[in-house]
Amino acid sequence: MDLSERVIEHRRWFHRHPELGFEEFETSGYIKKNLEELGIQYRTVGTGIIADLDVRANQTIALRADIDALPIQEISEKAYISENVGKMHACGHDAHAAMLLTAAEYMVKEKKPSKNVRFVFQPAEEGGCGACEMVKAGAMDGVDMVFGMHVWIGTESGKFSTKVGPLMAGVDELTIDLKGTGGHAASPNQTVNPLAIGATLINELYKIRPLRVDPLSSAVINVTSFNGGNTYNVVPTNAELLGTIRTFSTSTRDEIIERINDLKKMVQSLGGNVTMKFKKVAPPVVNSKIGVDESIKVIKRLGFDFEEALQTMGSEDFAYYLEKVPGAFLFLGIHSESKQIIAPHHSPYFDVDEEALENGVRFFLGITGSM
Repeated sequence: MDLSERVIEHRRWFHRHPELGFEEFETSGYIKKNLEELGIQYRTVGTGIIADLDVRANQTIALRADIDALPIQEISEKAYISENVGKMHACGHDAHAAMLLTAAEYMVKEKKPSKNVRFVFQPAEEGGCGACEMVKAGAMDGVDMVFGMHVWIGTESGKFSTKVGPLMAGVDELTIDLKGTGGHAASPNQTVNPLAIGATLINELYKIRPLRVDPLSSAVINVTSFNGGNTYNVVPTNAELLGTIRTFSTSTRDEIIERINDLKKMVQSLGGNVTMKFKKVAPPVVNSKIGVDESIKVIKRLGFDFEEALQTMGSEDFAYYLEKVPGAFLFLGIHSESKQIIAPHHSPYFDVDEEALENGVRFFLGITGSM
């Protein structure tokens, strides 16, 4: 079985047929068709799939791939460009699904693993918390360790990286609704302008990180949207701020949320009313030592290059699996200057160096004892 040829074939099919979170019906159908041909038993969780290859071993390893795409119009001259207008695999989930599906095929056709394997094809990683649904459905029940992988444009093609402990940040979405009193723009003294309050609030939000958080703790507080009003001569009644909070620890997260809540008093002192909502999107991705040690052992045994990963403020709902069982999340480099594979994740120009994908397949096979 030619692993490189097969994983590229799967990847290009997925790339041509991108679907958004919880709408991956065609993608799920393709995966189920291939699993049925392999004789692998599976069950569905919406558009997600949990499949088991039971070889009557004492240990069960879970392997996870996300399958959703992004609402981006692809810009490319490649033959496998997206066929779905306004949708694109701009983060590499097509590669993840292809690597896992190819590994399953090898385990059935070429060499059985020495451990039971659970294949988790997860929907809606991009903000939908598909991992939450999979965990609720028992994806980690009876699992001893879990491993996942993300193709990574910041790392040289074919090279692996990971680290023990926090690897990716936890993320919270912040929504702030401001209420003033509307009126004529010519009479500011007769109104409470929520836009003016919002401008002051934004400045105070950006002071929290340098002035109120331990300087040794990494964190991001970033305002990403400010909406209110729609004309020149009317002071609006309402305004809305949106933002993101990213941290590597629960204590830092809680401290920041407390400091943001303290700003309600400032809003009230300016005559406005405020409602603040915090939505936990994902906790930090925290790799266990046993998971990372096992991963590095396999990577070195297979002869692949490895470097310790740098932490990133990007987030991943793979964190929810790691809250249930030990394991590791890894990065697989896809950056290639010679092939002009340099566009960042979530870019309409994003692509992967397909030659690196065989390494990912071989890692999955190595960690389960099939190679």
